Order: sequence, then C-alpha cells, then structure tokens
Amino acid sequence: MEDAEYSRMAAVERRHWWFRGRLAIVRTFLRRYVPHGAGLDCSCGTGMTLQALPQWVQAGADLHGLALEASRARGLKRLFRADLRRLPVADATLDVVTCLDTLEHIQEDTTALAEIFRVLKPGGNALFTVPAHPWMFSSHDRALHHVRRYRRGELKQRVLGAGFEIRKFRYINTALFPLIAAVRLVARDDGSASDTDKVPAGPVNWALYQTFALERLLLPWVPSPWGVSLLCLARKTR
Repeated sequence: MEDAEYSRMAAVERRHWWFRGRLAIVRTFLRRYVPHGAGLDCSCGTGMTLQALPQWVQAGADLHGLALEASRARGLKRLFRADLRRLPVADATLDVVTCLDTLEHIQEDTTALAEIFRVLKPGGNALFTVPAHPWMFSSHDRALHHVRRYRRGELKQRVLGAGFEIRKFRYINTALFPLIAAVRLVARDDGSASDTDKVPAGPVNWALYQTFALERLLLPWVPSPWGVSLLCLARKTR
C-alpha cells in the first residue's frame, strides 16, 4: 500500500464498518473452530487484529515499517519486519496464523501459502480472507495495490496445493454484496481512492456494520452463495 494509507487506516479502522465487521466474523470462526495457541498475524498492518485476538495471535509480521510503527503506537511489542514469502520463523513452531486481506497483494501467493504451511505445527490452523471476484477489480483495488481478486475455485486450489486441508470455506460480506458490487463497477476506472480510508456518516456506518457483522450469528448454518470476500480456514495435517 501507499505510505499514507497506513496512517489513514490507523485513524479509521477502529470505527469503520468494514474493519469491525470483518473482525467480528473472524473472531467467531476462531472461537468456534480453533483452540487458543501460539500464533502470528501476517501481515499485521496497524495492529488491530493483534490487539483484538490475543488468544490466537500474539506476534505480528509486516513488510512495511510504517505498519509496524502504527502497531507499536497501540502498545504492541512482539513485532518484526518480514516478507511473508520468507518468514524468519522456524519450521513447525506455530499453532495459528491469520492472514487477512494479504495474499491479494503478493504476486507469488503460492510461495506465501507454502511459507505459512511451513511455520505451522501439524494440526495448526491458518485463517485467510481475500477479496473475491476478478470482475469487481476497481480503483479501490488499485489504490490498495492489489494484484488480484480471487475466484472461489482459484483460492481453494492454491490452498490445497500448499498442502492444507480445508476446514471451512465460504463467501463473507454477503448481504451487502449487490450494493458494493454496484459501487465498485461504477468506480472501476474513475481513479478514486480506496473506499475504506474514511468512515461514513454515523448512521450509515452503524447500519453497514450491523448488516456485515450479523453474519457472525448465522455462521456456519446459513450458506453464502455470493459475497464481497472469501474466508478460508485451513489446517496442516502433517
């Protein structure tokens, strides 16, 4: 991401409906399926996930120094600068890895997946979120330096190819999908910035958060035939 994006993210993510909604769903999945353990958040960005999920992730890695500075400003200590494709972590040492909206930034995403597989213990879990649907690629993705948005089968194939067993795999941000898809298609080539760098007006922000976060109460019983993003919970079985 651009350097300025980190300061904007740090300023808005505690209040912004999208960051809060995604975190609510991730927390629900972890509580339901993943035992507490020694974990790493990569890339940790400005530290919101690390601060919110200490039972599962206690250390953070990020390639960008500004992200780590923002994490330290939250009082977080266990941080290191690293490329996700070459983590300075010994083989089979972690119980949990979270990788939230990160793979789409990496050209060699299969290398990153193999590296996450390497550092997990047998039986360890990785939780991924990525943006879905290449046809939705827009100025929002370009502003965030996304390399791709994922097709469902594409992500599944790459996770399996890294050696993982897939435990749960579904779209998220389902109810808002028609609205967000329409906005992204209209803004596909208008050169505008990311739409997560400022908080909508209070009532709008509240309504969007409630709609997105409601999915945490419906998981895993209600199917999700579409959604803005994909969530994959995968386990290293060997």
